[in-house]
Amino acid sequence: MVASRAAQTQLLTNWGGLLFLIGKIVRFSIFLVFLLTVSGPQKIFLGYSKQQVIIFYLIFNLMDSVSQFLFRGAYLFRNLIVTGNYDLDLLKPLPSYFRPVFGWTDILDFLTLPPLLFYLFWYLEKNFYLVSIFNLIQFFFLFAIGLTISFAFHLIICAICVLTTEIDSLILIYRDISSMGRFPIDIYPQIIQDILTFIIPIAVMMTIPAKALTGLLSWQGMIIPSLIGVFFSLISFRFWRFALRKYSSASS
Repeated sequence: MVASRAAQTQLLTNWGGLLFLIGKIVRFSIFLVFLLTVSGPQKIFLGYSKQQVIIFYLIFNLMDSVSQFLFRGAYLFRNLIVTGNYDLDLLKPLPSYFRPVFGWTDILDFLTLPPLLFYLFWYLEKNFYLVSIFNLIQFFFLFAIGLTISFAFHLIICAICVLTTEIDSLILIYRDISSMGRFPIDIYPQIIQDILTFIIPIAVMMTIPAKALTGLLSWQGMIIPSLIGVFFSLISFRFWRFALRKYSSASS
């Protein structure tokens, strides 16, 4: 029902939706041209082939689009807090985080997924990447871990919104940091790699699934990302419960 209402609202605003889609396509294309230019004729980008770098970028866009489609509710959560409408959601037989995180779905991001998936697998086949069943299982498992971490990020942002009623700047900070996953994190200094892996696990969201799909990750390499995903999710739920205990409803 939530998805249906969001879709109806977005599809009724024809020009706004069309311009949004055009903007996403233009941004995607410009950065793809940038990657092709940077890697240049030598076809090597800091130890990665041009084809691998483009696959990393495609996986980043796939993760970003799926996250935006699923967790767009966080962008609208502040209004529920300041108007007091969230009080009513707490009375419903749903998890307390359902409306904040899943309360709105972006159908326009969903529309970009089929062509993106088609282009990804076409590009893999075109460049002779023989993706084995094991690599696919690794990829889908780690992609699910990445989505779990993205959910945890959005839940933490919503928790901070409960405490401070601020969310817009937090979303912008999150998106700026997550954009570092456009490239393999191996290009950054070691201390940045450690931060993006263990503290702000953007690498587990973006880089690790791409490594699995391109056959650069062993099965042992799945263990630490899985543990990080579980731990980060537990931290986000604990912080969310802490924020709810501090929440002052509009009726209080």
